[in-house]
Amino acid sequence: MLVDSNIFLELFLGQQKKDACRLFLNKTVSGEINATISDFTIDSILLVMFRHGSALENMRDFLHKVTNSKGLSIYSITSSDRSRALQLIEKYKLDYEDAVVLQSAISSGCSEVLSFDRDFDKVKEIKRIEP
Repeated sequence: MLVDSNIFLELFLGQQKKDACRLFLNKTVSGEINATISDFTIDSILLVMFRHGSALENMRDFLHKVTNSKGLSIYSITSSDRSRALQLIEKYKLDYEDAVVLQSAISSGCSEVLSFDRDFDKVKEIKRIEP
């Protein structure tokens, strides 16, 4: 499964489903659950953290946890992924970020996207799940 940014942001921003997200993410840290995150999503999370005034130490901590999680692999998006994402925008009327997340899932061989974003419900290539 590919993990969308809103799973991390739910926790960082202290939103309603933060406990379920924390439980899931802790399982990826320990290696109990295997999942994938794209480098594009990592950058998106860091941008939101920065814009919300997160301390650099918190941003470093996030990066450290992601890169050292036993069950979390990082997929690096390609130029082809970006180009195919533009096709997915047309096909499913997604925004660019969602289209890149979807293409990252497809390219990395994931059949599921862990996300609270219901825009993925209209996509045929993957199944959206929640923690």
